[in-house]
Formats: sequence, structure tokens, C-alpha cells
Amino acid sequence: MSFFEKMAATDLPKVEEAEVKLDLSGMEKPDALAKLDAVVTYCKKSWAKSLYVSFDPARPGAGETLFQPIARYFKIEKFNGYVSHVIPMMTEEKGGLFVVFKI
Repeated sequence: MSFFEKMAATDLPKVEEAEVKLDLSGMEKPDALAKLDAVVTYCKKSWAKSLYVSFDPARPGAGETLFQPIARYFKIEKFNGYVSHVIPMMTEEKGGLFVVFKI
């Protein structure tokens, strides 16, 4: 059983359950973080309970993915009291984070 199959077998939330979904695939880091910030601001104003952020997965020789910059962004949001928890949800096709906001 592959790593991804093991992760799929756990009790992770489903992508479909997220109230807001954001796909940052193919975006450069500055543009992706600006778009992420705009969507998170919207989520805060609309009292959204959850957000799923997807991005390109790691590929050999492709360089840094958006995982670390996005995870750092949510680390700050958690420190500031807006985020309850963040769950990495990786597949072979997409990288992603499932974010649950505090309401």
C-alpha cells in the first residue's frame, strides 16, 4: 500500500466538505499568497468554517512547492487566533491543506 493510499484510508475530512475551495495550481509564490490572503479575508468576513487550498504537488526537479509558504501563512493565522487546525491532504495529483477556522 502506497503512502497516499494509507492517507486516504484515514479519517481525514473530505475535500467536498470544505465550504470554500481555492486552487493555486500553476501560480507563482507572490501571486498565490496574495490570492490566498484575499480568500482568507473573505472567509473571515463570511464566517466560513472551512477552506481547502490546493496546489501543485512536489515533483522531482520542480523546485519548491507552495506547501511551506502556505503552511507558514496559516501558522500565523493560528497564532493570531483565527484558525483552529490545518490538515495536510496530499495526493499524487494535488497537494493541499484543509483549514478549519475558529468561529
